[in-house]
Amino acid sequence: MKYRHNYVNVIGCGFAGCECALSLAGMGVKVHVFDDRDTRKPNWDNSPVDFAGKKAFAKSLLRHELAILGSSLMKIEAEARKNGEILDSQKLLERAREKVKAHPNIQFFEMSINELNFEEVNVIATGPKTNNALFSYLVDIFGTRRCFDCFPLYPLIKNIDESVFIKKGDFLFLPFDYDQYIALINKIVTKLNEEILFQHKKPLQNTIEYYVLKEKDMLKKEAMLPIYLEDCQKPYAVLKLEKIGQYFQIDGFGSSLSVEGQLEILHSIKGLQNCILVQKGEAKEDCYINAPYMINEFCQSIRFDNLFFAGNIAGVYGKTESIASGLYTANNVFSFLNEKAFVKLPTNTCLGHMMQKIIKSNNFNCSKFEPIFADYDIIETNKGKTAHEKEAFLEARSKMMLERYKEELKNGKHV
Repeated sequence: MKYRHNYVNVIGCGFAGCECALSLAGMGVKVHVFDDRDTRKPNWDNSPVDFAGKKAFAKSLLRHELAILGSSLMKIEAEARKNGEILDSQKLLERAREKVKAHPNIQFFEMSINELNFEEVNVIATGPKTNNALFSYLVDIFGTRRCFDCFPLYPLIKNIDESVFIKKGDFLFLPFDYDQYIALINKIVTKLNEEILFQHKKPLQNTIEYYVLKEKDMLKKEAMLPIYLEDCQKPYAVLKLEKIGQYFQIDGFGSSLSVEGQLEILHSIKGLQNCILVQKGEAKEDCYINAPYMINEFCQSIRFDNLFFAGNIAGVYGKTESIASGLYTANNVFSFLNEKAFVKLPTNTCLGHMMQKIIKSNNFNCSKFEPIFADYDIIETNKGKTAHEKEAFLEARSKMMLERYKEELKNGKHV
């Protein structure tokens, strides 16, 4: 191996980091794990409602695929279930970290890493709570257009007047003419002046306040993009709501305003006059790389071939997705260490489709960021099939495709 040490540094010990470290260690690789999680706030989300609206069918399929690929964390869950125990996110991560610390091929260091040694093979799996020093180091290397640290969480509401919306599937659309749009902009500007500019602060990036301060039509270009709805009419702007369980998520309406300020804005909108804010919009100052410009389809840095990324920082969202990213990155690191050709994931599996979305997404830019989660749109219509038949078909197809993927990993060609 051309690098100085015969081990891999895994920086971060969340879901992705644990999975990556345990997978590599299980393949006989010596791993050094660095993590400062015990000294700061955990980066899993315990909120009762997921802002992205998890697609249960795709999530189930992804878990099935992880079991096929031998995920270490899925084995921990399965072992717990055999003993009649159900692990929540926190317990699963605690159990995984115990396995990491006890593994003979892993050395665990409870410490922060502020820079990288490029004579060694590194995997960054620090999640959105990457420490400031390390993230600043990444910005210095790659630039601010490739590393950024804020993305929005959209508000969830209930008690709306659905009759004024145009319904399409799980989405509700509310058209705005020019005067209605300007009235909304003026309301947001009023609250922006009262709550943010009055205190000599700057609005956080990707929020509705940021958009309206930047230019009049920025909100229209980002959160309220006009689309054709009915009778071939294209309104000036469109508000989009997605049904999430019994609630509605307002797409694009991240905000750092107070609950009172957000409610005042929402109550000024037709159909939302009596809405109740279940979960307020937020602008989280979390750290991400601009994946399509930073890594290839194997989670390997385009600039440094011995640097890999996994988990939330690379643009996935959710526990299961992070585990999947960690496992896939581990397989690619193992191929790299053994100087074998990388093996592509089948794109008609949930995992393969998710990783392709990260690399090919056009959502990753400095003004808009949408982390990727296990998605339902890999599933064909399959007319005439019941939901159970579709699920059985997809699971059988994933098994066939991933068994072939595993065989190619095992018998991969040297480069």
